[in-house]
Amino acid sequence: MKAEISVMFNVRDVDRSVRFYESLGFDARGAWKGDDGLLDYAGVGIGEAVIALGRIWEGDASAGEYKDYQKWVRGPLGGGVIVNVELRNVDRIYARARKAKVTIESRIRNWPYGRAFTINDPDGYVVKFLRSKGEFA
Repeated sequence: MKAEISVMFNVRDVDRSVRFYESLGFDARGAWKGDDGLLDYAGVGIGEAVIALGRIWEGDASAGEYKDYQKWVRGPLGGGVIVNVELRNVDRIYARARKAKVTIESRIRNWPYGRAFTINDPDGYVVKFLRSKGEFA
């Protein structure tokens, strides 16, 4: 059985996040703007991996269903979650990350499961780029 999963990051500035991921080699995969002209949503992808980026809504926190949403997104974003992006040329992405002066959480190295490095994005999400010893070996 084939299965897919997608991930969405709640972010403070979608434009900033798109630029960040483009600096790593991702490309735009659709976007829309809110009534204020700012991006509310954008998708970025590299190969088949896609990350959705949704702007944190700054509306009235007391407005019914949005009250819990506001509490949820006010905490540290990405806390405790690592998103893995598996690809063949992890060294090329690492070189792009260094050139773009991205915050590198762990430098590239060989692990028992493959070759990988980890970054922090502008909103604190942790993304691991990995060439696993499995499918992409």
